Formats: sequence, C-alpha cells, structure tokens
Amino acid sequence: MTKELKAKIEDYKRFILTLIILSFYFYIGTLITTYIHPNKFNSILLMLTGVSIVASMLFVVKWKKYYKQYQEQHQE
Repeated sequence: MTKELKAKIEDYKRFILTLIILSFYFYIGTLITTYIHPNKFNSILLMLTGVSIVASMLFVVKWKKYYKQYQEQHQE
C-alpha cells in the first residue's frame, strides 16, 4: 500500500507541475493575442488558463490527501 501511495503522490506532483506550466503558456498566449497580435481567441485562451489553474488546484487537494495518508502510514 505504501508503494502505491508513494506512486500516486509522485504522479500528482507531476500533474500539478505540468498543469502550472500549461497555464503559464496559455497566459503568455493570452498576453500575445491581446497586446501584440490581437485576434478573437484571447478569451478562449484566458478561459483555458483558468481551467488549467483550477485543475491544478484540484490535484493539489488530492496530493495533500494522499500525502497525509502516506505520512500517517509512515509514522506507524
């Protein structure tokens, strides 16, 4: 069980980092489409930025839950 929890914790860390990087790219795309090369897709990119940030927050909550379980099992 401990190996499974540790694997889940590592996976969620990777998911969080990937989603944060993705949201950064979406945000940069929003800035580019708003100020440098205006087009109609800036609202879509802004929405995708928000969705990826919310998804990363959900993964942080799950990561904390599994990390707490891992700590409790590791202490025993």
